[in-house]
Amino acid sequence: MYKHPEIFAVGDSLTWGYPYGPDDSWTAMVERELARPVINLGVNGATTDDMRRELINILPDVEPRSVVIITGGANDAYNLVSPAKSLRYYQDMVERILIARCLPVIGLTGPMSDEPFQTRLLEFRALMLDHLDEMLAPAMRQWGAQLSGHAPVIDFFPALVAADGHSLLPDLASGDCHPNRAGYAKMGEAAVAALRQIIK
Repeated sequence: MYKHPEIFAVGDSLTWGYPYGPDDSWTAMVERELARPVINLGVNGATTDDMRRELINILPDVEPRSVVIITGGANDAYNLVSPAKSLRYYQDMVERILIARCLPVIGLTGPMSDEPFQTRLLEFRALMLDHLDEMLAPAMRQWGAQLSGHAPVIDFFPALVAADGHSLLPDLASGDCHPNRAGYAKMGEAAVAALRQIIK
């Protein structure tokens, strides 16, 4: 049982910090900059359905008023999961987090440079953006006073995208999907900036 409200990050290898590990992940930068513990629950290879199952396991032990960040989608693209199904898993996770009286924060995953999976990931991103307001409306009602009008979203995409607007910037890449240490630092900057508006 977690005894105090914490920040939890549920996700895939981009949350875990592959290939370096959690100490070099964006979650470690959030922990340092905000001086609050961050529980990194990223799992290499996790799909959004895997994330949903992990969330079901941990939520009974999560203290109300905790912040739960959910970030995924790349492995759904690699596993040919339809964007619509990935969206439903996100919606389910948001609902479960709210039922647990915690604050859901949606992480929008960054770009990749591996076709045809890159195109599938971009389709998922477009679908998520189309449904963000609807998905987060209950959170805005439940947590509105704390959020002060700021949607609980961390968009990692702009921090990592190349000039072409859709692929992973080579200077920030470790392969076709994962950032290098400089890339994870950029993700950390994006997360810190968003969370400073969300967490009071």
